[in-house]
This record gives sequence, C-alpha cells and structure tokens, in this order.
Amino acid sequence: MPALWPAFQAQMNTWFCGDAEGGETTTNGSKTAAEIASAYETAIATAGVTVPGNMVASGWVKSTMQTGFETSFAQQMQAAGTPPEGIDIGVPVWIAAATGTVNAWAAVQYQAMPAIGHGLATIPLTGGPTDCLQLDPGLGAIPGLASDINDAFHSESCSLVASVLVAGFTKHLTMISGLYSGQMPNPAGTPPLIPQPPVPWMGVS
Repeated sequence: MPALWPAFQAQMNTWFCGDAEGGETTTNGSKTAAEIASAYETAIATAGVTVPGNMVASGWVKSTMQTGFETSFAQQMQAAGTPPEGIDIGVPVWIAAATGTVNAWAAVQYQAMPAIGHGLATIPLTGGPTDCLQLDPGLGAIPGLASDINDAFHSESCSLVASVLVAGFTKHLTMISGLYSGQMPNPAGTPPLIPQPPVPWMGVS
C-alpha cells in the first residue's frame, strides 16, 4: 500500500487555508513545522519499497523533520525582519527543512516480507530487518527538495502549497535505496534453501 498523500494534502490545505499559526508571529513557524511533520508521518505509515513492497516498519524520526522545518522557518522570519525589511533568501533557507526531511529516514527499517519482486530470492534470509536493508536515505535529493519546498511556499494559492510539497517529498522517496538479502528453494533439495546474492532496490512510495 503506498503513502497516503491525499490525506496529507487535505490536512495541510485546511492548515494553510485556515488560520495556520493563529496570528502568532513569535512561534517562528514552529506550529506549521509540527503540522507538516505530523501529516507526513501519517502519510508514510503505509509506504514501502516500490518494487517488492516491503513496508516501512520502524525508525522514521518525526522530530528530525520537524526541527529541520522549524530551523528554516526561523531563518526566513529572521531574514524578513532584518533591514531592508522583507528579505527573501530563496532556496538556501530551505536546506535545513530538506535535510531534516531526508535525515528523518536515516534509520528506517523495513519488513522482511513480502519478498515478491526480488527475482529468485523469494524467501527472506533471516526474517529480520537486515533482509531489506536501507543504505541511502536519499541524501542526493536534498538540493532538489529544498528547491521544491521553496516553490511550495511561493505558491500563489494556499491550496497549492501542499501539492507542491508532495511533489518534492515524492521525488525524494524515489532516491532512497538499499539491498534485499534473500534465499530460494534449492533445486537439488539439500540443503532445502540456498542464499542468493543481495538484490539492489531503489525507491519508496
């Protein structure tokens, strides 16, 4: 089952087109950062490795993403309040948010099953989290994701912010990669199972 991005968009549209921070300026966007991270957490609860379908089991860290967005919002607020008033730093200010989003995936583990889509290696090697091992949380996506986040917060309509964020989040997930270690029935019969070379995988959806 893929990530539930429509639910993310619905929650964030309500937030961005509503009162959002509640008229407070002292929060420096911390409430919005928390809302984004919370909606994202709900969305990716059903995500898994794209081709074989091994679902996310544990290890995603909400606070890492939330802190990244808090940092970016605070930097943007500080720049906007520094003479000359209203400075827009552009993409660089969103590097913290993008980095936090990617690093939140750094320790993610996946279910060993199902193994469908891993070629002949149809049976998990150990049945543990190392069978579907993540090697890269998508670090190469950081610059592009920062650009997408910048585009989202420069949208002309409040209802477009979430959809642009989803586009950036989705591109990042396609860059997460790892290895699957499995085994198959032995045609000779003894031993009954034989290990197969690890199979690379790329992309979560």
